[in-house]
Amino acid sequence: MKLLNQLGWRHYASKQSTMIDKARLGRVRRVDRGEVDVLTEEGELRVASDSQRTTIDLAPATGDWITVVDDPDIGFRIETILPRYSSISRRDPAEQEKEQVLVSNADFVGITCSVDRPANIAKVERFLILAQNSDAVPLLLLTKVDQGISEDWNQLQQEIKEIIIIHTSSFTGAGINEVRELLSPDKTLVLLGESGVGKSTLVNELVGETIQQTTEVRSRDNKGRHTTIARELMLIPSGGILIDTPGIRGIGLWDAKEALNKVFFEISEVASYCRFSNCTHQVEPDCAILAAIQQKEIDPQRFERYLRLVEELDEQEERLTLQRRKAK
Repeated sequence: MKLLNQLGWRHYASKQSTMIDKARLGRVRRVDRGEVDVLTEEGELRVASDSQRTTIDLAPATGDWITVVDDPDIGFRIETILPRYSSISRRDPAEQEKEQVLVSNADFVGITCSVDRPANIAKVERFLILAQNSDAVPLLLLTKVDQGISEDWNQLQQEIKEIIIIHTSSFTGAGINEVRELLSPDKTLVLLGESGVGKSTLVNELVGETIQQTTEVRSRDNKGRHTTIARELMLIPSGGILIDTPGIRGIGLWDAKEALNKVFFEISEVASYCRFSNCTHQVEPDCAILAAIQQKEIDPQRFERYLRLVEELDEQEERLTLQRRKAK
């Protein structure tokens, strides 16, 4: 059980009450089409995952705990995907309204941003909602802080006071031990962010060797190419598990209203004092939000971004309701 515990099994089992036969227990390291790489006490196995050929209902995700059987017809295959205590989901970019689970059983979701780029506050907020919706603890990991932090990044940090923020630098080593301490001995961190923000460099610093290839960013816009090509799980020698992910461009939210209100906590809290429970915060009398904006307690631009996200999730809910009606 030594390797399984390093992979987080003891931590996982503390959250579950189901008894599991550990003979063929493993954790998904990487997912390919129809097959997954699984880490077990016996070593790494290549396992069939296609639900058309096996008995599983869910598509496996990196980070899943599974049981494996040796099928005489197709070789090793997934027998069971164990319940997930957290999962990072987005709207599937290939489907109009479908959930896509990116990673499962993570304890922390690190939204990785490079401060040598202008702060895209709206995009960071979307990433934070994705993280908050996962049932894991969201982190904001700012990279390249040795180059200085601009006013727009300082503004962002002021707006998200409820989120843990860690400043990191591969040049000075800042923040690396702070991240390691969060994960030791057996917790899981998944890194999310755009391409070229320093995720792969951060992985190499945490692991202590060059695991992920890095590339130079373009000088004209500080953007890089994808160096990570799949969601991949790896062990940190000092303790803990890391899941690196390819750069994400599309951040479609999925069933995330509660998470939205947590990320925009100051707005949702003030809104509870509005005179009308269904206040649109536009023209209604005794609107606490309008009063707070007038008194400069709420940033009107942040509030506009909040309204756009509420509208997006409301429209998604309407489309899903229509789909369910048509399916009956």
